[in-house]
Amino acid sequence: MINYLILLSLIFIIGILIYLLFSIKNKEAVDQGGNESLQNKLNEVSNDINKIEIDLASVTTPINELNRFLGGNVTTGRLGEWSLESIVQDIMPNNSYKFQDQINNESADRVDCSITTAEGFIVPIDSKFYAGQYQNFQSAGSDVERKKVLRDLRTAVLRDAEDISKKYILQNKTSNYAVLYMASEKLIDLVDKIDDLRQECLTEKRILILGPNTLAAFLDTIRVGHHYLKLNETAAKVAKVVRGIQKEFNNLDISTETVIKRLDGALKDVQNLQTRVNVLGNKLEKGSESLEEE
Repeated sequence: MINYLILLSLIFIIGILIYLLFSIKNKEAVDQGGNESLQNKLNEVSNDINKIEIDLASVTTPINELNRFLGGNVTTGRLGEWSLESIVQDIMPNNSYKFQDQINNESADRVDCSITTAEGFIVPIDSKFYAGQYQNFQSAGSDVERKKVLRDLRTAVLRDAEDISKKYILQNKTSNYAVLYMASEKLIDLVDKIDDLRQECLTEKRILILGPNTLAAFLDTIRVGHHYLKLNETAAKVAKVVRGIQKEFNNLDISTETVIKRLDGALKDVQNLQTRVNVLGNKLEKGSESLEEE
């Protein structure tokens, strides 16, 4: 609806410019004295019309591309990948994810995104965009048609879940589950209308179905794990430094005890020497007194 309003507005503007162009031409026919001025105005109007045509083309091109995406005429997966990349980059640390990652060396398949947990396991995330089924559901005119669309969506989701599970869940390398990401909460609403689809994908295919909101919450829990891992690593480094300082203090304590013992021994030697000096002094004093008497 918005697209049509934009086009109608642009057509209306072009119509006004064309009307002004004819008005200027009529005025030129009446007033022959201003031919040069009118010609300049005509050139300006013509340039404005050309510019509007270029702007119109630049506006309608992305609109047509968006319609092609939503209409399913071209691969819509890239639209889901853009959404996935944006959410992952906003939440996860830079060294914890890879896009278009070949997690299985024996296969050429590349998952849209791989997330590495704090424990070192990889969580594969692959995006899907069921635009055709969504449009068919919106345009369905009866419950019978809507039920048929939901059955088709169920088949497509289960097929993709099976494909993701076989390609990207690897023993001892990835987590025990993978994520099927849908870049629209409206699509998630359709999935929720299908009974037991989520449960079947989780229990039988080991696939979690997540939309933008639930994916953001899911990634945040993994990010918290990375946060605590970093804190633990920092705490371990601090503990190592403290243990080193404690060891140096112990060595210093042993050294000071040795010095004190040596000082005690030296002090005793000084005291003994002082005692002998005192004895010699007394003897000298007595000897001098006896000499004086004689």
